[in-house]
Amino acid sequence: MKHANAYVAQLIALYRLALAEYIKANKDTLDEIQAKMKDTVLRNAIVWSNASPQDVRQWWGAG
Repeated sequence: MKHANAYVAQLIALYRLALAEYIKANKDTLDEIQAKMKDTVLRNAIVWSNASPQDVRQWWGAG
């Protein structure tokens, strides 16, 4: 079991490293996707609520 735990720990470390490298290499694209998602969520929240757009922006940290 000790070997299995060490193996899993190595896999987790490699995954974290690969994820960090992926984020670094694709930061601009990921930022664009995040901005689009935030904008879509903001618009949907305004449409489906009785809150004002200013209230919704404040909730989502957009203003």
